[in-house]
Amino acid sequence: MMHQVVRIDFNIILETLQRGIRRADIFMGIGMNAAEQQPPISHVLAPDGRFHIELVKQNLSEDERAHVAVEFGKWVTSNGLRELIETFSIFLHQIYTALHVMHVVVGKEIAVSPRRFERMGVGDQIAELQKIIPILEERVSITRSLNQARNCYAHRNGRVGLADVDAEAGEFSLTWLALSTSVREPDGNVIPESEMFGHLLPAGGTVLIEVVIKTRAFRVGDELTLTKTELKEICLCVNTIGAGILDEAQKFGLEAGLILRPGEVTASHPAAIE
Repeated sequence: MMHQVVRIDFNIILETLQRGIRRADIFMGIGMNAAEQQPPISHVLAPDGRFHIELVKQNLSEDERAHVAVEFGKWVTSNGLRELIETFSIFLHQIYTALHVMHVVVGKEIAVSPRRFERMGVGDQIAELQKIIPILEERVSITRSLNQARNCYAHRNGRVGLADVDAEAGEFSLTWLALSTSVREPDGNVIPESEMFGHLLPAGGTVLIEVVIKTRAFRVGDELTLTKTELKEICLCVNTIGAGILDEAQKFGLEAGLILRPGEVTASHPAAIE
């Protein structure tokens, strides 16, 4: 009987996620910076065409220019979140497909097919993955919240609607992972990030970095506005959650004896994932 080798490159799967994150990061950076540029950049599309087509005024007042810049920032945010969430969904589908293959090889069954998984929303996708590999509940909740924020922009022009709010709390809570830094002095005193800079440390200190959950609360009708720093943190958050999921998928393959460890030869496995 010939051995069958199944090759799943987890590095390529991770690159799928990271490429989308880089695109969202750089394009939001260009867009948000352009929205803030003074004097404002021209809003005129193709001013030198053969035919004069005027869909909007070419000469705007100062108030109109300011309004266009603000709306452009919202448009950039909307598309950045879309890029992040859609990329994350593609990544989750690739992870799920790899896990599905591994389960088939070891003689186990997964109820949901990869094709059906692909048609799910990203919140349901990560919840389905949680049935197969360990994923912290807080990260499932964060993914759902980020997807809901994306829905606010995609379907409600960036305003929070009734469909977004928690019925009991009466508000929509957007949550994400972020890095928080502080300094611990030799006597045990901890200086928070907000007080670190400009603070003298006569006896020195140790810089502490931890992952924390940040939250913004919005009520019905509120505009879901995000700062550039918050958008950067959200990009990092998606990367962190994705890297953790990929790590758990690889652990599953290792424990099942399907992923080759350094030095192992393919022929020693009836099926192997490299």
